[in-house]
Amino acid sequence: FCGFIRNLTKEKAAQAEIVAKQNLTSKIIDASFDAMFVINKHGVIQMVNKQSTEALGWSREEFIGQNISMIMPEEHAAKHDGYLAQYLKTGIKNMMGTEREVEVCSKDGSTFPCILGLAEVDDNIGGDTLFCGFIRSLAHERALEQQVSDEEERNLKNAKEILEQRSTFLGILDASFHALFVITEEECIIQMVNQKSCDVFGWIKEEFMGQNISMIMMDDVAARHDKYMDNYLATGIKKMIGKQREVIAKHKDGSTFPAALGLAKPQATGLMCGFIRDLTQEKAAQEEIIREQLLTSKIIDASFDALFVINHRGVIQRVNNASCHVFGWSREEFIGQNINMIMPIGHAKKHDSYLSRYLQSGFKKMIGLEKEIEARRRDGSTFPCILGLSEVVTNDTTLFVGFVRDVTIRKLLAEAEREASDALLFNILPEHIAYRLKADPSHIADHYDNTTILFADIVGFTHRTSKMSAYDVVSMLNDIFSRFDVYELNKVKTIGDCYMIMSIPSNSLEHDGCARVCRFALDMLRAVQDFNNACPQHGPIDFRVGISSGSVVAGVVGIKRFLFDMWGDAVNVAARMEQSGLAGQIQVTRSVVDNAGSDFSFELRGTLSIKGKGLMDVYILKSAKPTDKWRQGLEWSQRFRKGHFVPRVCLFNRYCMFPPCFYIFCLKQRR
Repeated sequence: FCGFIRNLTKEKAAQAEIVAKQNLTSKIIDASFDAMFVINKHGVIQMVNKQSTEALGWSREEFIGQNISMIMPEEHAAKHDGYLAQYLKTGIKNMMGTEREVEVCSKDGSTFPCILGLAEVDDNIGGDTLFCGFIRSLAHERALEQQVSDEEERNLKNAKEILEQRSTFLGILDASFHALFVITEEECIIQMVNQKSCDVFGWIKEEFMGQNISMIMMDDVAARHDKYMDNYLATGIKKMIGKQREVIAKHKDGSTFPAALGLAKPQATGLMCGFIRDLTQEKAAQEEIIREQLLTSKIIDASFDALFVINHRGVIQRVNNASCHVFGWSREEFIGQNINMIMPIGHAKKHDSYLSRYLQSGFKKMIGLEKEIEARRRDGSTFPCILGLSEVVTNDTTLFVGFVRDVTIRKLLAEAEREASDALLFNILPEHIAYRLKADPSHIADHYDNTTILFADIVGFTHRTSKMSAYDVVSMLNDIFSRFDVYELNKVKTIGDCYMIMSIPSNSLEHDGCARVCRFALDMLRAVQDFNNACPQHGPIDFRVGISSGSVVAGVVGIKRFLFDMWGDAVNVAARMEQSGLAGQIQVTRSVVDNAGSDFSFELRGTLSIKGKGLMDVYILKSAKPTDKWRQGLEWSQRFRKGHFVPRVCLFNRYCMFPPCFYIFCLKQRR
């Protein structure tokens, strides 16, 4: 028999060393603050760390051997193996060595946002391709970002709180996005670093290994570092273990940068693990946030409207410059006082009960709305203002923001505009119609049983004006028609050389409407003669005048541009009287003779064939006996002719069913 004996002492020692290193690596990985998964090329989970089980809810045994798609939402899980196969086939690294925001599912079915980092690892022993993934939950960071956006008044303190609550580490080893150091517990000698440590600090791995960790510290801190460790080992008091702290770290070139340092102590290893995160960009972001908050404060102070921020008890927390300017108190006098200090006494006593009732019922009477109220200044005077209220909830604290705008000037302007609008309306429409339109803007339509209508036509107007300039035509019409505006008749409209007015239907004037129109017609011919004498450059002008009486329908037409007009057989007959009349004469119907009374002299012209009516007896109005009231009208007319009044007329460019003419009507309202 022949026997061979091989000493396995070294192999056993090597195996024991491998097992020890594997145990060390596992403990270091379990000390990571981020979840870690190792999968093969088929997506099957080979290894997880302790943070993975805590973050996602499955145990190690439930993870091992399962496809990594178990932690993915359904829409991504079905495609994941295809992503791996595509990468192994093409070699295109879409995700390898990068970080990406994804959604991850926990065991209870809930999802949360996280940062995923992937790295490819070659298994030198088995020759198989493995992938290492690091997952950092963003749920806490998202909550912090929301908190930062909601807090307007906290500057540097807010920024520091954000730093204290952010996740410390992003990964471990070379796949980690942050620098990692593993040092001995007693001597603080570096045992392991990752590639990120080299990228951040500038040394290579060989230069790190075997050196004291104080090499990355400021000189004054480095000199005291070993004493800190000796004190910890002697007392067991953990000042830094399991916590994060902001420190100043040093690059190889001597430059420094702010960093977040987190320390963890794997159990029974004699080692300590440190993760370092560069805070340079975060510091810049914090400074930008502070600048934006300061800018927001300046913008608020630049507002022309007064601003108040109060709490649920009505106590003022913040005001802007406009508040001090409008109300007269200083910023210091406002802060801490109840908002009812700016309210009239009657409302001030009830304000706190309004707030309390809203907070109890949640019924929003004013929140999100604008309301006109009275406000009180420091000197006790009050003024009208517009109040807008908004509710702001931040960190479980309810605040109310109110904007106050002084509308004193706006109300004065609105009142002036309303008065101007009323004046224009009364100038366009008869007074009683204007009042009715203001009270009820719906359709106005009336029937009048006995109405006297007058039509007047400028003889040869079309031929005359064809040789005149536009300015001369308008100037001539304005001069003629303005002479009629002084009479106690409401002008309704003018259309070209047509002019339309009506008497005011009132108790004192209803009985003599026909007589007033007849007197106006006689004086109108005298006014035309005065015009011919005063303006010979236009040549002699003659009018044909026709008058008729009868029932009509009258009303307001239009929505934006109102027009008071009338329709009926009496209107058509008056037009026929004018068309068949004589130049310089007033031709009337028998109804006018009967209604005018005994103060007028009429002459029978004869019987004419009137279009649409047949044979009619027509008369010529010759003269009238003067009355006291009409003498007063003549006096006003004479004053007008002497230039005591400025002519005012409204010309409309529209078509009429009759030739260019002038017509007047007087209405007797049906009782």
